[in-house]
Amino acid sequence: MKMKKLAHHLLLSAALACIAPVSAIAAANGAGGPITMIVPFSAGGSTDLLARVIGKGMGEDLHTSVIVENKPGAEGFIAARDLKQAKPDGSTLMLVTTSVYAINPAIFSKIPYDSHRDFVTIGMVASSPNVILVNSKSNYHSLQDVIRKARSAPDSVNYATGATMHLLNAKWLEALSGTKMVSIPYKGSAAAYPDLVAGRVDFMVDQPLSSLPFIQQGKLRAIAVTSEQRWPQMPDVPTVAEQGYPTFSTTSWWAVLAPAGTPQKVVERLNASLRKNLAKPDIQDKIRRLGADISTMSLAQSQQFAAQELDKWKRINKIAGVKIN
Repeated sequence: MKMKKLAHHLLLSAALACIAPVSAIAAANGAGGPITMIVPFSAGGSTDLLARVIGKGMGEDLHTSVIVENKPGAEGFIAARDLKQAKPDGSTLMLVTTSVYAINPAIFSKIPYDSHRDFVTIGMVASSPNVILVNSKSNYHSLQDVIRKARSAPDSVNYATGATMHLLNAKWLEALSGTKMVSIPYKGSAAAYPDLVAGRVDFMVDQPLSSLPFIQQGKLRAIAVTSEQRWPQMPDVPTVAEQGYPTFSTTSWWAVLAPAGTPQKVVERLNASLRKNLAKPDIQDKIRRLGADISTMSLAQSQQFAAQELDKWKRINKIAGVKIN
């Protein structure tokens, strides 16, 4: 009798110990309700479009709905704070950008989250070089044209910044070229493009996901890409490194995050769903049309890459010297 009671007690303990992870896995595979995908920017932007593309596919795979919830404002602080506070059960995710994950910690003295401590990386989604853009009617046909003008007269060249990524890329270029230019802040890329197209600002550093339509329409000209090698989608556009700054190399990227403490089985299930969908030709085509390259990283590679990016942007900012309180 004592042996039967002991066996019953052990079985009950094991069952209770499994309740939390099983519930979490249920949330991840759809049995526990819909998944919310937080986007730290407004609807209609590049990150929002990307979230909807991957969210639809993951929802179908996990037999649930993935609801995209836009939480713009405060350089992504609002969205990141809400993800940090969410229940770590796989039911709340965020599509994060380079700016929110890696650049904000490098330049802000105080932020309401710690990217390494408060989040777990589910997987990389896509990446792209940044592009240095000028008005198509301007006299700037190369990066060196911009630098020569800036060197001839300090503060004679200005650039638009709609995100911290734009700002830090431009400030790093200033530091490396020994120039002094003027930053013109905007509330996002969308607000900056009318002035860039009209020639009221000289240049902007941005992602192809936002700028490609303007380039294709002949309104803007790309004079440099920031990747190590030329970008296959713009093979005629030279890199910043080719134009005299060999250490300059940056990319923009997007990754799916979950709150820290999300069970490993849930993380693995979500990663498998994400990678399954990124391998689909129709999803690949949609992402490439947006102006990005599909990520093929494994879960371990994604998590290692995210950690390396935190260190990389801190190193860049030691040179650029951007500090925001």
